[in-house]
Amino acid sequence: MASAAARERYARKNEQAELERAFDTIDNKHDKKIDSEELNELFIRLGHKAKRGEVEDMLWEVDEDCDGCISWEEFQNLYTKCRDDKTGYEPRGLFNVVEFIMNDKEGSGFITLEEAMQITYLRYGRALLDTQLEEVFGTSDLNSGKILTITEFLSCLHANQVKQLLNRVTAKTYKAPPPVVKKR
Repeated sequence: MASAAARERYARKNEQAELERAFDTIDNKHDKKIDSEELNELFIRLGHKAKRGEVEDMLWEVDEDCDGCISWEEFQNLYTKCRDDKTGYEPRGLFNVVEFIMNDKEGSGFITLEEAMQITYLRYGRALLDTQLEEVFGTSDLNSGKILTITEFLSCLHANQVKQLLNRVTAKTYKAPPPVVKKR
């Protein structure tokens, strides 16, 4: 079994190329910026009907220089922040779209369980692989033939992220462990 460090090295090595491919997939104008028109076009190509304001919100959440577009640098920052976020509080709208594109290596408009398996393994390791696949796909059985469109993928991830945030321990929900009584 690969160690966490080995998985991390392998993931980082391939991740940059996948991230560039995802950026280029969205950047139809090839101007090294992603705007709302390009993101809308991507959704139309993938058969996703975006809710009103969804595209603008995705861009606004990560547009650090407020120019209405996402530059390559902002795109990389978005990906790195969300990938490394342990709190679940980083905005994940555009990140989830990028994850879909990175998983859809053939550009078919849907992802299979097999396509998602590699990136999931690299990110979570063997111990959590089945759990993560079951949360998104509803199964971890490679023979299931299960596929997800971008709409289904975004819906599953959003539901899981909401559930994760609601299950967080806060000051209101924290329960201290019972005191340990030492016997004499």
